[in-house]
Amino acid sequence: MRRAPAYPMNALVVHYHEVGLKGRNRQFFEDVLARNLRRALRGTGYGRVRRGFGRITIDLGEGALVDEAARRAARVFGIAYVGVGWRVAQDLEAIKDAALELLRARPFGSFAVRARRSYARLEEKSHAINVAVGQHLVDATGAPVDLRNPDATIRVELFGTTCVVYRDRLEGPGGLPAGTSGRMLALVSGGIDSPVAAWRMARRGATVDLLHFHGQPYTDPSSVRQVSDIARVLALYALRTTVHLVPLADAQQEIAVAAPPALRIVLYRRMMMRIGAALAREQGAQALVLGDSLGQVASQTIENIAAVDSAIDGIEVLRPLIGMDKLEIVELAERIGSFEVSSRRYQDCCVLFEPRSPTTRARPQDVAAAEASLDVDGLVGKALAAVERRGVELPPPEEAISRR
Repeated sequence: MRRAPAYPMNALVVHYHEVGLKGRNRQFFEDVLARNLRRALRGTGYGRVRRGFGRITIDLGEGALVDEAARRAARVFGIAYVGVGWRVAQDLEAIKDAALELLRARPFGSFAVRARRSYARLEEKSHAINVAVGQHLVDATGAPVDLRNPDATIRVELFGTTCVVYRDRLEGPGGLPAGTSGRMLALVSGGIDSPVAAWRMARRGATVDLLHFHGQPYTDPSSVRQVSDIARVLALYALRTTVHLVPLADAQQEIAVAAPPALRIVLYRRMMMRIGAALAREQGAQALVLGDSLGQVASQTIENIAAVDSAIDGIEVLRPLIGMDKLEIVELAERIGSFEVSSRRYQDCCVLFEPRSPTTRARPQDVAAAEASLDVDGLVGKALAAVERRGVELPPPEEAISRR
């Protein structure tokens, strides 16, 4: 049974991922990361957020939602890991007492002590701290030390005038802080792949908004509900996003009447790309993000991808999943929390007037001939005029806790 500690956890120690490798731009990335942490921790009762010595420390006041604050911090892009512990004096006896309390808080077999110093005032070096604290824990508990595969690890971090001792460490997503790599617009269905693609680009520091095409009034609103829930999952990491909802049914109906059935899916996607490119320019986005995986479905052969991309120019098209297989994508979707939502049934707009045998090798001349009778600009303009926008932000802690 877990034992209550003698006093509550009062500090988080946040370690960077790639931010620590930046040169003269490092301060910019640290500033954005600290800002994102403050935004993520709103309502948790956190105190000061301090930068320095290659890490960020967060004070947790009395009554703070410690577990929720730690979980929120550990989802912020750019974070390697978050330690949850006690801020104590830089005094060896105080460190020993805190370490013993943490070790006794939960059952364990073996343990290890790992100390790190960065310009600390305490005279003892890291190895001496490890030995002194470890011997104290052996004397008090009789437990064996295992430096290779311990059941519990007590970590002691000393930097400047600060010392934090902790046992629990939450792994972060890594990457770069959201808001450091430009703006992108991700085409997101209600399925598994496209949310993962959006997440991967947000992890690289991009501000990613979502674009969803629906088939209403010919389909029900299930895909819009699905994408709204997916946006809430992504906001846990990116903190906020905007969902752009675009009706595609009228354009699909025109295509179904004018084009050969085998080309419909390619033509639908070319229309989506045109609308996406126009919306991206309007919103100041520098790239479109797609969830394509090479060869996974008929529309994702290299020939069809080329046919789809040729509909637009002047804007980058990124496919972060292009070399991943379905199992890899599903594994990542499960890890980030979107898989459960994406696995629900919904009505996808692409099933409207869907052909039995879509082409896998669209030829440019056939595509051009099929679109010749369409008022492409008019259809794009009509879809853009009907765009609905919904902002999605990280929910307050009380709402997030009630959902679990």
